[in-house]
Amino acid sequence: MTKLLSAALLFVIVSALPAEAWGVSLSCRFKDFKMSGVNHILIEEDMLIINRELEIPLEKSRVRCGHFGRQTRFDGSALGFQVVLKTCTSDAKLEGHLIDSVNVIAADLVCNPI
Repeated sequence: MTKLLSAALLFVIVSALPAEAWGVSLSCRFKDFKMSGVNHILIEEDMLIINRELEIPLEKSRVRCGHFGRQTRFDGSALGFQVVLKTCTSDAKLEGHLIDSVNVIAADLVCNPI
């Protein structure tokens, strides 16, 4: 019974994140490998902001996420960077990739509310 309640609570949290993502600032960090030259990543409204100066507009879409069902995906590209973030996680985070196409480097990101 506790597993069922935990799963239901987790589902509610994961479902609420996409609705809140545009209203709150999200701070992003690199998971394993840090991309050189990128010190600060923030999501505000519909923009991913790198180093407090480069703005990448984000578009919102829906994608299938296995047993999570349809979830939200944010993606965009500008200024030599491409970003893809999804809410397909069990702990209500945005996770994805930041790609520097000029230097041909990619790194995994995790974004949480500030």
